Amino acid sequence: MFITTLNQLFVLMGFLLTGFILKKGKLLPDNTATVISRLLNFVLMPATIINTFMDKFTVNNFINKWHLMLYSSVILIGCIIVALILGIFFDRDKYVQRIYRYSFTVGNFAFLGIAFVEGLAPDILFDYLLFILPMNLYTFSLGVAWLIPTDNSGKKGFSLKCLLNPICISLVIGGVMGLTNVMSFIPSIFNFLTQVIQGTAKTMAPMAMILTGFVIGSRPIVSQLKNYKVYICAVIRLIIMPVVIMLILNAVNADDEILKVALCANAMPLGLNTVVIPSAYGRNPELGGSLALVSLLVSLVTIPILFGIFFPT
Repeated sequence: MFITTLNQLFVLMGFLLTGFILKKGKLLPDNTATVISRLLNFVLMPATIINTFMDKFTVNNFINKWHLMLYSSVILIGCIIVALILGIFFDRDKYVQRIYRYSFTVGNFAFLGIAFVEGLAPDILFDYLLFILPMNLYTFSLGVAWLIPTDNSGKKGFSLKCLLNPICISLVIGGVMGLTNVMSFIPSIFNFLTQVIQGTAKTMAPMAMILTGFVIGSRPIVSQLKNYKVYICAVIRLIIMPVVIMLILNAVNADDEILKVALCANAMPLGLNTVVIPSAYGRNPELGGSLALVSLLVSLVTIPILFGIFFPT
């Protein structure tokens, strides 16, 4: 499993390096990251979710696999509690504390996590998507509230409208399509729709990694590597927390499928929301960029080792 995991990381890093070179070489306009991000959020990731759910989200599968969401919810609550405690010690600034809290709670379980699972173990992609459902709900609720700077009125800018986003909507659409098996009732003349969805979904992983490389390349590398607190955060989030989670799951005799999706979701480097959302509200994204870059570099070592330890074959 160590070599297989490492090979998959190299594939993803190849795409990331492409994005990095495109940015550093100024081969694409400066707004490329915004365009790719919107493409991923509005088209590619929804297509991936719908493509998986319309085939596998059946009544039997949901009944047999609802426990995935239960385990994920318990782990998420534990991570939130840890994040609330640790965030206090990383900075006096309340907003910076919230950025660290978000980083301790979840990693890049969506863009990078889905891409990683698709390449390493596509047979568990449906299990993984069910597992990260509570994490998605967190990201578009409390997570968004933490990352949006406090306005003059003291409000953090969160509302239930945050849940009306392409990812959550695609989860509903894919779920309905799977439960009703609607595609089997569509006239054969419309069979091309399935091919369009499947073809679009296949581009999600490369584009997600190209975006990551483009964002990392948008700021000087040296400046993103100077903050020692970022390294401490990366060690806690990429080593200590995944190991503790796996030890607890093993202690309660969790199923192998739980162990795999839990490690995939919690071993990923930190995501780009700490860059994108602060930037959108006029905040300096340097901390978010440092968290993304340092955790990515650390994960090149930690992910293969963790999978090699917990899944040696």
